[in-house]
Amino acid sequence: MRYNCFNSGTKWYEVEEKSTGKGSEHMISGEYKHTIDPKNRMVFPAKLREKLGDVIVLMKSTDPCISVYPLSAWQAFSEKLEAMPQAGIRDLKRFLYSSVDEQTLDGQGRVLIPAALKEWAGLDKNVTTIGVGDHAEIWDEAALAERIGSIDPADVAAKLVELGL
Repeated sequence: MRYNCFNSGTKWYEVEEKSTGKGSEHMISGEYKHTIDPKNRMVFPAKLREKLGDVIVLMKSTDPCISVYPLSAWQAFSEKLEAMPQAGIRDLKRFLYSSVDEQTLDGQGRVLIPAALKEWAGLDKNVTTIGVGDHAEIWDEAALAERIGSIDPADVAAKLVELGL
């Protein structure tokens, strides 16, 4: 993207926008409540679609939820996984890759939640999607509320201090 910048009242200069790819413009965050329709479809809100893009990758999480990656983040994740020594991660790859489902959002921003992933995450009708940095997670609304409710803010504060944040 290019911007024109006015300098000293006399000239216009064209400059390039610089992005590291790690700024807040790429951070997937927030909490969004949804329902899954009778055809197992769910609408992603426009704000979240902007961050995820039109092509997304759904897969099992290690928690009882569905991880949702933008295609670029999924590709980076899988490249790192493939670069690791394979002997020690075969089961990890089986767990992750067996559940991967690449999808394109339809014109209304909907995605089909595959039955196996829906069952894995214990999803019924009411779900919550949360941003967790480089990807999103789809949770059963009650399960997420219970999980978040079990987090002790003092533990979060201690972890932030430990990490130097």
